Amino acid sequence: MKALFYFTVVSIIFSASLGLAQQHQASEQHNAQPKPTDSPAHIPIQHYGHFKKMVHKRQTGGVVSLQHALSATNSFALGAIKDGIGEVTVINDKVWLDYGHDGIGKSINTITEPEEAVLLAVSQVHKWNKIIIPKQLTAPELYTFIVTKASEQGINVNEPFPFLLEGVFDKLTIHVINGINPEFGGHGSGQPFYKQLKETRNNQEATVLGFYSANIQGVYTHPDESWHVHAVIEKENIGAHVEGMEVQKNTILQLPLD
Repeated sequence: MKALFYFTVVSIIFSASLGLAQQHQASEQHNAQPKPTDSPAHIPIQHYGHFKKMVHKRQTGGVVSLQHALSATNSFALGAIKDGIGEVTVINDKVWLDYGHDGIGKSINTITEPEEAVLLAVSQVHKWNKIIIPKQLTAPELYTFIVTKASEQGINVNEPFPFLLEGVFDKLTIHVINGINPEFGGHGSGQPFYKQLKETRNNQEATVLGFYSANIQGVYTHPDESWHVHAVIEKENIGAHVEGMEVQKNTILQLPLD
């Protein structure tokens, strides 16, 4: 009888201890934060064309078919249409071809078979991690924040990666190109290579797609710059190049998870 009593007590104690251990383990798993891997993640990016060669050698013809470059699903891309006649922006397979001849906006949202890009960066992203930006940031502060958060997430910030921003922008300066600028006389001339239609918006709701190029500059970014950024304003069917921006508090930054 005593043996049965002691066996019952021990069984109860063991069961209780096991239950507490499982609860503790579950609590630790719930509260654990994802940590970067030992090997930083590489985000594949395909790029076509070369900014410096385009300008220095006046190589403005198409270098890749848009249908070919954007054939994969979950594509995100930005660049310039052949001969610099407009902007290419693609967010999760949805296309904005914003031609400068008819002003900013009035984008075409399908790709005709012969259309080509003179410059293009493309990545396929299936999952994104959302991060709320805690305060208003200027462009330099924003770029520092993006690189910092990417590194914390385990992205290799010594290599290029794409990102998204969604929210209301305190200030958003955009342009759409419209062919070669006859007044361009080199980088010292103060004139852009392509003619530009430019606008500055305040308190503008937009989705912004960007590519951080790390140390690769002057290929699909301007020389001496590591960022190529486009904005989509869906209500006006705009897909434009971003020259400058300031984000409001609670803007959402998205970084690739794969």
